[in-house]
Amino acid sequence: MIAVLDYGMGNIHSCLKAISHFTKDFIYTKDPEVLQSADALILPGDGHFDKAMHNLNESGLRKYVDGHVQSGKPLFGICIGYQILFEDSDETVSGNPKELVQGLGYIKGKVRKFRGKNYKVPHIGWNRLYKRNPSKSVLLNGLDDESFVYFIHSYRPVGVEGKAVSGLCDYYGERFPAVVEKGNIFGTQFHPEKSHTYGLKILENFIRSL
Repeated sequence: MIAVLDYGMGNIHSCLKAISHFTKDFIYTKDPEVLQSADALILPGDGHFDKAMHNLNESGLRKYVDGHVQSGKPLFGICIGYQILFEDSDETVSGNPKELVQGLGYIKGKVRKFRGKNYKVPHIGWNRLYKRNPSKSVLLNGLDDESFVYFIHSYRPVGVEGKAVSGLCDYYGERFPAVVEKGNIFGTQFHPEKSHTYGLKILENFIRSL
C-alpha cells in the first residue's frame, strides 16, 4: 500500500488522480499506524519549504517519515516534497536569505532561489528533461531524453551529490537537478501529475518498482 502524506500542502487532488491510473492500493493519510505499515510513501504538494518542514515537525509526522526511510522503504518527493529531501533552504517566511530552514537531509545539497537577473522567476511551464545515467534510473526508465515536463518553482537544489542526480533541466543556461534517486529516496522538482504522458510514465515506473 502507498501512503500519500497529508501534511498540509497544496495540489493534492491532481496527484491522487494520477496515482489512481496505476493502482487503487493507496491512501491520502496522516494516520501514524497507516504510515508505519505503508510499503511506500509519497510527499506531494505545492508551497513553501519552511511551512512544509514546520508542518512535519509540529505535527510529529517527521518521525514517521524518518522511520519509513530508515526501514529502507521507498520515498518519493514531488515539488516541495522534493526540495525538503535536501539539507536546507533559504526560503523563509521572513524572506531573509541569511536565514536557513533545515530540511530532511536525506540527500546532500542546498535549496536556493534562482538568481533571476536576466530571466523570470518563478520558472513556470514546460521544459526539457535531460537524462543522466539513464541505465541506472528507475524513474526515467523508458522515457525519451529531452522529454518535456511541467515546472512551477522559484527555488532549486544546488551542490547536489552527483551520483544522486538522474535528470537535469536547463533554465536560461543554468542546469539544475530535476530528478534525484539515491537508494530508496526518489524525487522530482517538476510535477509528474501535470506532465501528461511523460509524467505519468514516471509515476508508473515508481509504482511498478515497489
